[in-house]
Amino acid sequence: MSSPDQSPAPQGPPNLDLYTRNGFSGPMATIVRAQYSPAYTAVEGTYVPHRLDVNNLPDGTFTEGAALPVPLLEGDGVSVEVSRRTGPSGVAFRNVLADELHYVLEGGGRLETDFGVLDLRAGDMVLLPRAVTYRYGAITSPLHEIVIVTASELRVDPENAPGVLNVDLHVDSPVPDPRQSPQGEHRVVVRHGRDTTTYFYDYDPVPCIATAGAPVVRRFNLENVHGLGVEKGGLMPPRLINDSTTRTLLFHLGNRRSDRPPVHHNADYDEVIFYVAGPGHYGTVDKPGTILWTPKGVIHHGPEEEVPEGYQAFLLETRAPLALTAGGRGVAAVMETGQFGFFDGAATAGPAS
Repeated sequence: MSSPDQSPAPQGPPNLDLYTRNGFSGPMATIVRAQYSPAYTAVEGTYVPHRLDVNNLPDGTFTEGAALPVPLLEGDGVSVEVSRRTGPSGVAFRNVLADELHYVLEGGGRLETDFGVLDLRAGDMVLLPRAVTYRYGAITSPLHEIVIVTASELRVDPENAPGVLNVDLHVDSPVPDPRQSPQGEHRVVVRHGRDTTTYFYDYDPVPCIATAGAPVVRRFNLENVHGLGVEKGGLMPPRLINDSTTRTLLFHLGNRRSDRPPVHHNADYDEVIFYVAGPGHYGTVDKPGTILWTPKGVIHHGPEEEVPEGYQAFLLETRAPLALTAGGRGVAAVMETGQFGFFDGAATAGPAS
């Protein structure tokens, strides 16, 4: 009953299974088996790897400029969300309990913040720390974003810089723009957890004349991120976004020279991979906007990362146990963990009646 998309054992026995604590920063151990561990023939329950397609959200999901992004996966202080915009938001937003990391999957437009403005384009990764006010101005082409929301304090802190990402050249901040929006009522929607509170003003509260001090809002584009490779052996993906508590981390997972990742027990982190650009296939995945979620403790393998045609992806690791939301269940399918293809065995949400 195994799926044709599932990888067979890549070699004969013995097969190795790597068990790690704290990602790859804690104790590691290997298990030697005759069998290939990731393949399963049936599953019953909700703690199951899933593959989500953000392109399949109904158009009616995004009904107005003032709407918040739609969550697909949620955990303790962490959520993975999606936003689509065809015009200005009209209102400003301020998340007072979480940092937000916005990835522009496609489209473009102007992002106005407390610290100035950014003109967005596909591939941009924008870090909006908690309590920063922002809104969307003119949209030049329909803007489709993936948004990672986390109570952790995030910072752009690439490993192996400047080889992976040159911060001095390719990470920037908004440019102050003192121009005010037209007179009238202005709103700021304050997001505090799942609730919101709206403040009203008779002036535009967002523009600034100048800023000073440490950079707060940060932006880089994935086209300026470069994967490191090795001629032989495996290599960890490089970290792009850090968190001093190690609760929420982001890694680059684009095409690179390396052996196939090992069969793996990740004891402490849910792994969420975002495939965002081709043309190369990442295992069975070739559609930008595909999310691959493997809950912590589930044995998985994952496909080759050395793909001649090239692709772009990034990996979120979070200690928060994630679960599908109602919106997520509508665009999710059970996934096998060899090539991250669709699982075609028996999968049920709970015990049989």
